[in-house]
Amino acid sequence: MQTPGPTAPVLTDAERTVLGAATVYARRHDLAKPPEDAYRAEIPGARRSILHRFVGGLLRDVPAGLPESITISTRDPTVLTDGPAPLSGESGAGLLDAIEPLHEGCRAVSGIAFPESDVALLAPVATEHGFGRLALTGPVSRWSSEGAEHIDHPTEIVPLVEREGAFRDAEQARLIECELEESVANLAFARLGGRVQEKRCRDAGGSVSALARTIPGADRAASLERIVIEGHPFHFGAKIRRGMDAGAALAYAPEFDSQVHVRFVAVRTTHAKRESNGRRTLSDRLFALFAGLETALENALPPGCSPDEYAVIPVHPWQFLHVIPDRFRDRIADGRVVPLPYSHPATPLSNLRTVVPHATERTGEGPHPHLKLAIEVRTTNATRTLSPQAVHNGPRVTATLRTVAHELDGSLGFLSEPVATCYHEPGGPHPEGEAFDDARSLSGLLRQNPQDHPLVGEAVPIAVSSLIARSPATGRPLIADLAAQYRDSTDRGVEKFFRAYTECVIPDQLRLLSAYGIALESHAQNSLVAFDAGKPVATLVRDFGGVRVHEERLAAHDLAVESYPDSDVRADDERDLHRKLYYALFQNHLSELIVALVSSSGITEERCWDLVRAECERTFDELRDDPSIPHRRIDRDERALFSDAAEHKALTAMRLQGKRHEYTIARVPNPLAR
Repeated sequence: MQTPGPTAPVLTDAERTVLGAATVYARRHDLAKPPEDAYRAEIPGARRSILHRFVGGLLRDVPAGLPESITISTRDPTVLTDGPAPLSGESGAGLLDAIEPLHEGCRAVSGIAFPESDVALLAPVATEHGFGRLALTGPVSRWSSEGAEHIDHPTEIVPLVEREGAFRDAEQARLIECELEESVANLAFARLGGRVQEKRCRDAGGSVSALARTIPGADRAASLERIVIEGHPFHFGAKIRRGMDAGAALAYAPEFDSQVHVRFVAVRTTHAKRESNGRRTLSDRLFALFAGLETALENALPPGCSPDEYAVIPVHPWQFLHVIPDRFRDRIADGRVVPLPYSHPATPLSNLRTVVPHATERTGEGPHPHLKLAIEVRTTNATRTLSPQAVHNGPRVTATLRTVAHELDGSLGFLSEPVATCYHEPGGPHPEGEAFDDARSLSGLLRQNPQDHPLVGEAVPIAVSSLIARSPATGRPLIADLAAQYRDSTDRGVEKFFRAYTECVIPDQLRLLSAYGIALESHAQNSLVAFDAGKPVATLVRDFGGVRVHEERLAAHDLAVESYPDSDVRADDERDLHRKLYYALFQNHLSELIVALVSSSGITEERCWDLVRAECERTFDELRDDPSIPHRRIDRDERALFSDAAEHKALTAMRLQGKRHEYTIARVPNPLAR
């Protein structure tokens, strides 16, 4: 058993597993003496953060089996009489005393009753953000007739949830316990990376360009993605990397290092699915980019084989070492799969599996494209392999979006996925089974670099997940530093900045929805905004795996997307379109950006949503001037966006039931309601 210091908590098994790698990292960067104290000091804050995300998800999603939560104003706790037991009636009488110590720093207390355990959880609320997301503050307490006690670790809540029948089964409950432990341990570790960035960037000031130059990376956009330390802003599995140990995280995670070495594998073309929306294959583009790769292929092939008989696939180094040798052992032995003795440095982006190659000897084609790779590591709720659906659909969706791009106003761009390849047994398609698993384990696609997009020019493209992250130079959300570059010293200047942001981000995405039936998954990780002297000038959307297409709307333009079997590209109905775009753009992207901006300026959240609503109304009115779009369709899209309650993708409820593709929907207050 680890012996804690005077104020350090006793470590969980997951935290002890990370301690060694964290100590090595802390020693290397001189973060504390003794070095292990640096990691141990981060643990209480990491536990509190994941606890808040877990409890916040339970409050917002109301998973099946749990009673509705109740929120109690600290100024008027008499509403207790309307709550579920044990939050009301005689059993709740002592709760008034339990709330009293929580008054400071919070406006309300939210409670969840667990009748089977005859206890309740009390969570102090600092404020309520758009779409019903509660910002919790301070300790979460377990309350019973015997009094209140603070929750030390989020796993303490799992037995309470399990007794109410909210998990799919006992196995899922044990899995969630492990995920909570891992997420805490990994978040504490990641925050050490944030501390190193702070040391490195202390002289960068508020200049975003200076910050990008200070953080090592393949280019400016890649450097700025490395400041995303906290992971998903409200998913309790924010820092899960299931399958990857702490040593591997130290080697491959962007918060710790700016370089991984991408590897390559050749596959016989008889066992490869190659997709391209032009004449050049993925192999052609890789050979043009990496000097020496073609020679490495020629030297590695079995005797008598020609390079023309093989397709080359980029592979994440973790996948190259941990998965390829075992899964493809027989096919390596008979020459169908050939690992190549070649590597090249690249910067990993915040999603871990997409990398940006560093400068090569062949630099004539502009900024290097991104490589999206398969890696059998689960983050949040999915294992990040690359399916044959993504390989097949990416170039086709790219071609469709390229066709419609000229109809847009010119502030929305798409990061094309022109070529992709995966291992593919003959006789496919293979939408399931072992052949499908093989395909998604050895696959890769090439994506356009945002700095290579014509809408960007000399501007700086920044992922929205980086905009809401804390700058290691100033300690403020990065969006606040950009607003400071753009505005004058008054709050009116912040409003002007945010209005420019909405004008840049919203109109073309709504036009794409109503006119073409295309809903982008433009959440914070998939969206980049380009800034010129602090002014937002373009929005770029990447990753087409989550795009939804309404065939009837698109067919009116003589367009269609031929998708791989069992793909999710086709929208079942208009509601499917609304759910995809409105959740990603408004509930994730804009909602979290507003929270970050409000926290660091004088503008209010209500005013921000007023500006968003006004821009949406202006866009819908403008769409009605287009005779090719039926007014009834626009009216339906508008009503869905401005409804009193919004459909929220209930991530916590889905995870308790082990769901990924089958959405669980919760109804939450809509800040865009008129």
